[in-house]
Amino acid sequence: MLSRLQPRLSGSHARRFRRRAREYAAHQWPVAALAVPRLGRCPCERGDCIEPHLLDGTTINDPEQAEETWADHGWGIALITSRFDIVDLPARYGAFLHEQLNTRCPTATVPHDRRWHFVMEPGSVDADLVAAAGGVLHSGPDDWIAASPTRIDAGFRIGWIVPPVHTQWRAYRRSDAVGALLLG
Repeated sequence: MLSRLQPRLSGSHARRFRRRAREYAAHQWPVAALAVPRLGRCPCERGDCIEPHLLDGTTINDPEQAEETWADHGWGIALITSRFDIVDLPARYGAFLHEQLNTRCPTATVPHDRRWHFVMEPGSVDADLVAAAGGVLHSGPDDWIAASPTRIDAGFRIGWIVPPVHTQWRAYRRSDAVGALLLG
């Protein structure tokens, strides 16, 4: 079913997505194919979606399965938050938290709306505290975020400020920097 729906990408772009999806899966970071609408058309079967969404809900944990899913096609990549939480914060809090955590926490930015994504151990931060800071806590096997190198909204690419490899693919264990930011 996936192959007839998938948008084609140029060779270098397809390789980048395939390599990144495989890398996430190889390090036990669950991924899923993400349909991202562009220019008023979604690459999924419906075709009229306006928001990025998981293609079929299949969570991929195996590098070979990731290789096959992203073989020559341009699905975006979703990180499934079953093994870690993602703290999604607006720029004013995200930049401050990043300064406090430096390179100890895998951190990505979403340029179009200036959001910051911090990969943390499950249960590290209370969802109400994140919401009080104007953020969203993505947590559990039914939640996800779009991941690098996915492009969303007007072609802006999600990118790692602190790539997971810099933390040996470990989610951040909460310390006082998070509490000070969200409580202070």
